[in-house]
Amino acid sequence: YIVHGNHDSLDGWSANLNWPQNVHIFGGKAVEKTTFEKGGDKIAEIYGISFPKQEIRTNLALEFPEISKSKTSIFTIGLLHCNVGSNTGHEPYAPCALQDLISRNFDYWALGHIHNKTISNKQTPLVIYPGNPQGLNPGEDGKKGCFLINVDKNGDAITDFIETDYVRWFTEKLSIENLNTIDELISGIEKCIENIRKKMKGRLSICRIVLTDRGILHQIITRRGTLEDILQNLRENELTESQSVWIESIIDNTNPKIEKESLLKRKDFIGDLVRFFGEITHNNNVSEQLKKTIEPLFSSSSGRKLLESISDEYLLDLIEKAEKRCLDKLIEPDSNEN
Repeated sequence: YIVHGNHDSLDGWSANLNWPQNVHIFGGKAVEKTTFEKGGDKIAEIYGISFPKQEIRTNLALEFPEISKSKTSIFTIGLLHCNVGSNTGHEPYAPCALQDLISRNFDYWALGHIHNKTISNKQTPLVIYPGNPQGLNPGEDGKKGCFLINVDKNGDAITDFIETDYVRWFTEKLSIENLNTIDELISGIEKCIENIRKKMKGRLSICRIVLTDRGILHQIITRRGTLEDILQNLRENELTESQSVWIESIIDNTNPKIEKESLLKRKDFIGDLVRFFGEITHNNNVSEQLKKTIEPLFSSSSGRKLLESISDEYLLDLIEKAEKRCLDKLIEPDSNEN
């Protein structure tokens, strides 16, 4: 049973493909119903509608009938290509709210459009995006497949995700913050690749490495040809592996290491901020004042239930992370701020 969406709308070439005789394709003029029978018994009713053209901006969910359910009702399935909840990461084709689907009183909604596996509603009705069966690019990483839905005699549905991807995409982030040499960088990338190899156990894999954070390696990484040479060498090394992982690319999202000594000399907000954090970490009076300020968070009735007390070491770690976050936001990328 097939409904066409924005990538294969009925006015496109893919709608003219030849399918086996047992394949049912839903039209695009109105919601259609078909019945699935097994051994002469009606097992399920399946409703669906295809996209007649690529861009459908109307709420197709509300065009489905509102089913009157009874104890003798058969299992009801809805097939729809739509954007539930107006997912901002995807085009708002056939946008609808989850409640629009629930209000139709179906048992199961099999949805298309979102390429990531998503169970939008676990209770009746089941509302599921299986995602696509094969990741197509680095943005579609992780497990890909389909859902097998088993329905018992009481009409209760059990979901089982079945992996179908032949090649799996990965995006691995590697921080350069504590790396001092190119050898350490290469070793870090090799560890990422080896972890993928162990997890996949024979499945073909493609990986994108994303270098992040600030560090002294930034200046070397940004030299023309550096990452290209590293990538080429790593790819050649992978050819000797019985289960190779193809490295799609190495992306540089790094920035120069922040030199605090130079920031301390500044007469602006950034300089004031660095000096303020220095006082918190090195001036006992200021640090004690901070502890008194946040103490009510932990001593209140709600705080005692939700929060655990923190040690001085953990508080210091939080302060250092806060300083780093502030400076990362305030200092322009690719600026040494010297």
